[in-house]
Amino acid sequence: MNKKYTCGLFLALIFVAACSPKFSKYYKKGMYSFQQAEYQFAIEHFQQAKSLGANQAETNYYIAESYRRSNRIHESEPYYKGAIDAKTNEEDAYFYYAYALKANGNYEGASEQFNNYIKIGTNFDMINRAKNELENLKILNSIVEKKAYYKISNIDKLNTGEAEYAPFLYGNKLYFTTSRGAEKIHAANGTGFTDIYEFIFDGIEHFSGQAKRLPDIINTEDAHEASPIFTKDGKTMIFSRGNNGTKKGAKDVDIFSSTLLPDGTWSEPKLLAINDPNSWDSCPALSADEKTLYFASNRESGLGGVDIYKATKGPDGEWGNVVNLGTPINTRGNDMFPYENAEGTFFFSSDGHPSLGALDLFVVKKENGKITVENLGKPINTSYDDFAIFYKDSITGYFSSNRPDGKGDDDIYEFIDESKIRMARYFIDGTTFGKDKDHEYVLEGVLVKLINEKGDTLTAINSGEEGKFKYEVDPETRYTIIASKDGYLTQQYEFNTIGKKVPYSELQPGENLFDIPFKGIILPIKEVGVTIVIDNIYYDFDKWDIRPDAAIELYKIVELLNNNPDIKIELSSHTDERGSANYNRNLSQKRAQSAVNYIISKGIDKDRLTAKGYGEDKPIVKNAQTEEDHARNRRTEFTITNITNPNIKIIKKEDNR
Repeated sequence: MNKKYTCGLFLALIFVAACSPKFSKYYKKGMYSFQQAEYQFAIEHFQQAKSLGANQAETNYYIAESYRRSNRIHESEPYYKGAIDAKTNEEDAYFYYAYALKANGNYEGASEQFNNYIKIGTNFDMINRAKNELENLKILNSIVEKKAYYKISNIDKLNTGEAEYAPFLYGNKLYFTTSRGAEKIHAANGTGFTDIYEFIFDGIEHFSGQAKRLPDIINTEDAHEASPIFTKDGKTMIFSRGNNGTKKGAKDVDIFSSTLLPDGTWSEPKLLAINDPNSWDSCPALSADEKTLYFASNRESGLGGVDIYKATKGPDGEWGNVVNLGTPINTRGNDMFPYENAEGTFFFSSDGHPSLGALDLFVVKKENGKITVENLGKPINTSYDDFAIFYKDSITGYFSSNRPDGKGDDDIYEFIDESKIRMARYFIDGTTFGKDKDHEYVLEGVLVKLINEKGDTLTAINSGEEGKFKYEVDPETRYTIIASKDGYLTQQYEFNTIGKKVPYSELQPGENLFDIPFKGIILPIKEVGVTIVIDNIYYDFDKWDIRPDAAIELYKIVELLNNNPDIKIELSSHTDERGSANYNRNLSQKRAQSAVNYIISKGIDKDRLTAKGYGEDKPIVKNAQTEEDHARNRRTEFTITNITNPNIKIIKKEDNR
């Protein structure tokens, strides 16, 4: 224990002795819990003492310290300020108050407080850290204004109101750390003990699946297990364990390994020799070639709070030869959560490098033999803790953050690194046609609307010369296209780009443009007497019930009537010439009426529809001999019988071309 802390504790004990019995017992309990690193209990006891009239400077200071030491510095800000306003004698309150302001995004206030500490502080190391933070704050604008290449989203199907962090993908399972389902609370931070879970993807939706806790041989009842990683063959798991929050248990975190046994179970985890028994050792990560094991530790040989170290694998397969990575990676602050992706690029989290608040994610770059550290910038970094990055492939991956827009505590987020994408743009390329009886022709000036799944019109253009139209569309997306022109039936089509995305490996550097052909849009002329055959309307033998496949086609008539509210139609059913004429007429009438009833059930006014069964009376192919000709005769049609729009000329059926 350093002299400054001993002095502060001595003064605090003198103060306790003078306290009135009303709050002294809570203050004593608070001090005891604080000394045992049971920070959540300490906060509760000091809050009670404070409410009963205890010294504001002392209680606010210890509450603030309890929040900071349990990794909740954002919540410490008002208590550091309360201690300072009450004239606390603890000079480090001024130092950590500046960090709390920075963590909450108050960079101007943080700069003022770091300057203040430099003037009044006596701790040489803290003064240097304050000076370093002032330099870091000067370049924050460049980080904030840095072009954002990352797109992020909360994985809400995995996250809960509890902590989820440190993702690692192996095969079709995402392994992560979580405090969900914890029955016991850790005294340091008031949250549940963490366990290692696996999230098994079911493939139904993006990121849908089920989370499952790993067996008890990995997850112990009274300790944290966290940060799992796996070798490429999946036969070795390395993870962290410790901090059971009791006097008899582990005081710090250590790194363990477990081996996959032939029966598919995991072996009893063993403590790695690289651990320092007096230090916190965690955040294991393997290099791309699996010859180096990176980890974070607060052992005395470090440069600051927590540093990143590496160990190498010996001929016997054991890890040893521990080396501090040194500068420029490690700082006087906390540098942790190392990670090397498949391409050999090194990432880590730090609050010692220029960050937006607390832990930020950084990437190490090597150019001309020089190593530089670069902040990944917004939106992947915030003023909160952003850490534990993992790349799924060259452009997508996951990371952890306790930013306030999450589901509770730490959450896992998905990201897309667009700086590595060879940009691809996709276009729908189509042509519009008019139809007069059986004759089709290119039709210009058709208004073509592109509508998204929400029903919003994204864009609308008129087809140009030769009936051509072109829209830019998004990959893996569904659209509706509605085409209209005066004098023609408005038509509706479904279009999607699902499965049409060009593989990344086939893209060329720079912008890639791809046209997706679209079948021609055909607009029948809007005249009384126009008859249109409906394809794929089938009935079971000797029945008239609407089959599911027929319902799909009939719904297109519903859409057509909705898009053309000024027309009335006759829906007719026809049979082939086999069977008696009367039987065929009766069967076709029942089928036509069944189709009309279905359309009415979808909200179309019954006055706009007439059902007519013609049987074999109107064959397309007379005296049919082949099955193909019989199939042409077995058809469902609709004919425009009236147009209520007075601006459209009504042409009698016999005049139809």
